[in-house]
Amino acid sequence: MDSVCELVKYHQEFRTALFVSGFTIGSFLFSMKSVIIKTMKEDYYDLTQYQDAVKQRRQKGQKIGYYSQLKNFSNWLILSIVFSFLSALSQISVGYSDNVYFISICLALAVLSWFFVGVSIYLVSKNWSMALDMAESEAIKNNENK
Repeated sequence: MDSVCELVKYHQEFRTALFVSGFTIGSFLFSMKSVIIKTMKEDYYDLTQYQDAVKQRRQKGQKIGYYSQLKNFSNWLILSIVFSFLSALSQISVGYSDNVYFISICLALAVLSWFFVGVSIYLVSKNWSMALDMAESEAIKNNENK
């Protein structure tokens, strides 16, 4: 029973920070999502080199779409946004309860939203890395042919 009291006390101390972080991350990702997706589409997924690589994989029988990775990336960003806002909302609604089950839900939503944000950060990094690798090989190809 002592651990239940500690959990309630912990949540009461960090409820405001959990709300602010969830709301801030959700808002930031929401405002940046379209810019990130549009930039990645134009700077990587629309390039002939990428389209040719997908075409080769499709000819080998792989069931891959030209924009399926971008769509999956977009879906992860949406999940990150939704769970960040759900986490923030739970902190200012059921988070004021002293019920350990409600507090557990609030904390679980916060952890889940951090997980989705972490995966989204990884995917952003991976996508930019692929785009920069392709740009590097194109620059090498263009400059060595001169």
